[in-house]
Amino acid sequence: MRGTRAATTAVIGTVLTGLLLTGCTVFGGDDSVPKPTRQAGEDATGQTPQPDGTLDTEHVTSKQVVPAGTVVAEADAVSKSGDTSMHVRVVADDDGTFEAQFSGYRTTEPQPMTVEFRRTAKYGDYWDNAAVGQATWGGDAPVPTSVTLRTAGAYPDWLRYVVLVPAPSASGNDSDRPWVGSVLAVGALPWKIPAPFPDVHVTVGKDRPGAYGYVFGKDGKVLSDGGTPSTYQVAHGDEQSTVAERFGITMAELRWLNPTMKVRDNGWIYEDTILNLDPATR
Repeated sequence: MRGTRAATTAVIGTVLTGLLLTGCTVFGGDDSVPKPTRQAGEDATGQTPQPDGTLDTEHVTSKQVVPAGTVVAEADAVSKSGDTSMHVRVVADDDGTFEAQFSGYRTTEPQPMTVEFRRTAKYGDYWDNAAVGQATWGGDAPVPTSVTLRTAGAYPDWLRYVVLVPAPSASGNDSDRPWVGSVLAVGALPWKIPAPFPDVHVTVGKDRPGAYGYVFGKDGKVLSDGGTPSTYQVAHGDEQSTVAERFGITMAELRWLNPTMKVRDNGWIYEDTILNLDPATR
């Protein structure tokens, strides 16, 4: 029996030694960081993935870009029929951000309603999880007079539209309102905010670990040799500072170009996000 135990102990010792020498473990451990990968594609027609509806990115920060009280955008959100409308203006506050002020709301069909700001919008659009500056009121309730746009950052001009969207009723029974959640009224916002980076110029550098994704032109085709970049598809392991470096811009400029960009705690951008590289389409 003693000889059997000794032999068994020797075998276990040999196996453990082999595992240690090869860097393996029988107890598990931290996975190694995966090598950067990218998915081949011939166009960039996909939308930017949004893991959730909150804007938790670090927006471009600066001192007050315009004096407090300055009106930087003004529009009327109007329904197709003209029966529902609201006047909206965006005003600089004292904290370097902005506030939306509402007035003149009228409708021929009182109902629960939400006003919110979106990057893109058209009549009939459904819910937008990336919308900001929401305010909701009941059919017979007072209409809010203002809402903060703080989460849109110091340069909220990427929010090109203000919309009115019929909201669910308190009872939850909206069978007689099939249009709930669809955009009823739209207003385009003409912004007057000075650009923080008027001379930003994007160049295409060689791919590298931490910036290994594909670059696309305005036609949606992959740029292989030169050309004007329009968008970038984030690869696994792409890190924001390295991506900025690849395109010859600062991280602040990258964030300004992509105000809703999602970044993990380790600096990695969410894989397959389509980043904007054109200031004109911010």
